[in-house]
Amino acid sequence: MMSEQHEPQPQRMQQTMPEDGGGWHQINAGPHLHVMFHPNRRLLGREADGIERPSIVVAVTGKREQALRFDPFSRGSHYHIRPGLAGQIPLGVAEGQSPLDAALAFFQKPLRFRGLLAQAEEDDVAARLDDTDLSRAAQQIGELHAAAPQSPTALLARIERIERRLERIEAEGTPT
Repeated sequence: MMSEQHEPQPQRMQQTMPEDGGGWHQINAGPHLHVMFHPNRRLLGREADGIERPSIVVAVTGKREQALRFDPFSRGSHYHIRPGLAGQIPLGVAEGQSPLDAALAFFQKPLRFRGLLAQAEEDDVAARLDDTDLSRAAQQIGELHAAAPQSPTALLARIERIERRLERIEAEGTPT
């Protein structure tokens, strides 16, 4: 009888923060967090597919490992708690909301953001965060994204979202 041989599973490693440059922008999120934003992260060797891939990475100041990563892609948007150690979590995007706006809602609703940090085993830092710093970080990310060059696909998606919002506004304003 042959014994089964199991191939060793690759060891999962928590992902580290990207280096400055290469399209990454440092975000001021206060003294306790190291936050970086990339308006359209492309992995080397990946063919162009029309998907916009903004990314927000979060680490505790003084640590290299990412505690959180938000990937509000134009398709397949998701986030990670302790990227590299755990799987993707779908990012809930409301009707008419952009995936980036859905990710930034975590920064604008500090209890949700603190909850994610606590799940990443960073409870002590979560308790010390300043709501104003998180809100300012969200604003800065939004401004950087708006200033970044947009692909034609991303522009069309943005136009479609605006058209849907206008249709809803018109429907709400029309007396029945």
